[in-house]
Amino acid sequence: MNVTSELLFRVIFSALWLFFLANLARVMYLTRRTTGKQLARHLGWLQIAAVTLAVPYFLGAVLYGLFPGWIVVLLIPLPDWFRLVMVAVAAAGIFFAVWGLRVLGKNWAPSVSGVRNDTTLVTTGPYGIVRNPIYLGIYVSITSLALVAASWLLLLPGLALCAILYTQMSKEEAALVDRFGDAYREYMKRTPRFIPKIRHDQSAQRRKQR
Repeated sequence: MNVTSELLFRVIFSALWLFFLANLARVMYLTRRTTGKQLARHLGWLQIAAVTLAVPYFLGAVLYGLFPGWIVVLLIPLPDWFRLVMVAVAAAGIFFAVWGLRVLGKNWAPSVSGVRNDTTLVTTGPYGIVRNPIYLGIYVSITSLALVAASWLLLLPGLALCAILYTQMSKEEAALVDRFGDAYREYMKRTPRFIPKIRHDQSAQRRKQR
């Protein structure tokens, strides 16, 4: 393994994580004084499982960034070119999640806390592309950063965490339907959950041009 390239991957990995965490901290700071009560307060097994799986993932991230020698036996033999591609994918995922966080602003609440009763429905920016840009960005970045680190210690809990969050997302959307009613149902009809309707939008534009 090339020591220089491995150091570069560690620096990029750490920088991307710090960028995401800094933006998450900013949004948490903006929402710290909100007075709206949570519509869901109790932690269910999905939330507990998500927090439990997040611990080994973030532990793996810290070990890779600071003490890579401790997890060398858990490395995945991946070529440098593939890891570089994953750097670009991870950056795109993180920027998309951060975009979603910034647009959501004071409407954001941790998924384990539910939906506040003072939340307004946001359908602009990335929310006009997909309904769950933060989740989508997190899924992409969690998986791709694990491949940048080339570590099973990040990849396995990361994939499990994505599966748990995906299940949790359905419960969140049900809470949003309860909160916004028909407005959110109409939003669900015109905006996909994850995959943008690129072909659909292009067809619509062609029809308008005729």
